[in-house]
Amino acid sequence: MHDTCDIPATFTGQAAAPGRVVGPAFHWPGPESGIPLLLADPSAALRQALAGAHARLTAALVTADATLAPLLDAQRLMLDDPDFRDGALELVAAGGDLVDAVLTVAGQLAALLEGADSAYFRERAIDVRAVGTLVAATLRGEIGADIPRGAVVLAEELAPLDTARLAEAGVAALVTVRGGPTCHAAIMARAWGIPAVVGAPDAVLRIAEGAPVLVDGADGAVIVHPTPAQQARQRQPAVSYALSPRIPIYANIGSLAEAERAVTLGAEGIGLLRTEFLFQGRQQPPSEEAQVEAYTAILRCMAGRPLVVRTLDIGADKPVPFLPTPPEANPQLGLRGIRLCLQQRELFCTQLRALLRVSVTGPLKIMLPMVTTVEEMRETCALLAGLADTLGVALPPCGAMIEVPMAALAAPELATVCDFFSLGTNDLLQFLLAADRQHAGVGYLHAGEHPAVWRLIAPVIAAAHAASIPVGVCGEWGADPEKLARLLGLGVDTVSVAVGALPQVRALFA
Repeated sequence: MHDTCDIPATFTGQAAAPGRVVGPAFHWPGPESGIPLLLADPSAALRQALAGAHARLTAALVTADATLAPLLDAQRLMLDDPDFRDGALELVAAGGDLVDAVLTVAGQLAALLEGADSAYFRERAIDVRAVGTLVAATLRGEIGADIPRGAVVLAEELAPLDTARLAEAGVAALVTVRGGPTCHAAIMARAWGIPAVVGAPDAVLRIAEGAPVLVDGADGAVIVHPTPAQQARQRQPAVSYALSPRIPIYANIGSLAEAERAVTLGAEGIGLLRTEFLFQGRQQPPSEEAQVEAYTAILRCMAGRPLVVRTLDIGADKPVPFLPTPPEANPQLGLRGIRLCLQQRELFCTQLRALLRVSVTGPLKIMLPMVTTVEEMRETCALLAGLADTLGVALPPCGAMIEVPMAALAAPELATVCDFFSLGTNDLLQFLLAADRQHAGVGYLHAGEHPAVWRLIAPVIAAAHAASIPVGVCGEWGADPEKLARLLGLGVDTVSVAVGALPQVRALFA
């Protein structure tokens, strides 16, 4: 590394995940070409490297949480892209090194995505570069850097798999040059409760290895060689909270491993089980028996605590291999969630049968995603009733995620056919603002305070209580002290947050 910075300095990036910590600087290695590989058969070597990368991603999926799993699954699909494979071999045929070729083609494909009109495709650029880096590392037989616990990681950008490795290794904070508050690294840092700053200046990559660095993920500050006064501030919370009334604190999960971690961190139940983890990366959907086994394991893990299971939320924005869907100009607004499930009846009924069978063993509730109309709810309830009658089991409670403005406006009518509501604040906000929450360019809209949002949410809670059904909040708002305090004032009954946010939310009620 050249022009190393080892003097006191302050850099400012974008706040990505709250928290204020100090730790030694640790530079996460980026993609490097290094010494050319001498290969007798580059095509065979590339095939082997692709298979090795695929195996590594598949192994990681076994324990991946709900944030990481869909990202790893998308990267596995990219490994099968013929443009990626053939483009690299063409460069090798022209006299290039295979590792250089892999990184070059990945960079070219990423650049094409970054120039796309769709924000969804622009966000995939980091995935393509990550795939290139993973294949290059596999070609070289690299196993990755040793990760010091408690370090402040400095990187140009972080791939999802790398971010997960760093989180599991117990690093203190993350600082990246690329990305915005809604990039994958930022989302995962918030899920794990790791302070993070993104969009930092290039100069942070010249901070001397091991130099003490203070990271403030709430205001975007990165301070090299912080003074004793700056470090002391780290231990003084700006605001202390004692929120009231005390309500149950649940967790959002997407795997058995996350359920186990949630219990360890004090979750009083699961407010959202994302069932997509069973369906992603498969050429055939999971059988009814496989689903029964998976749901039962999680319910047993909860040991009597309530489990709210969200039915399959896939579609154009969350594709699965066994159910090809045509490209959509606006995938977030297309055929997804309950809309898709009601069209794919066999797939949907298999899941509903599995959930009904499991419901007899513990406190399980069924929640439907992307509900827009009362008719969708009635149609699903009729399906459930018929299946329950066939199986000879009682109907478990069935509710709706309120994440579409139309559903919020129809809350009084929906409340007559629902057993509970769950406010999906992430999607509800992005649809109301007409601003993609994954798009860094409109992130400022999500950071602000919007009176119109509260004018939409307050009647939803009132409608639920008027119908004598509970309403919870499920999304990042549940971990925001000011927003949670206001939701409590409106009468919300439960809160469900990312597993990593459980300790900080529990502390708010201390």
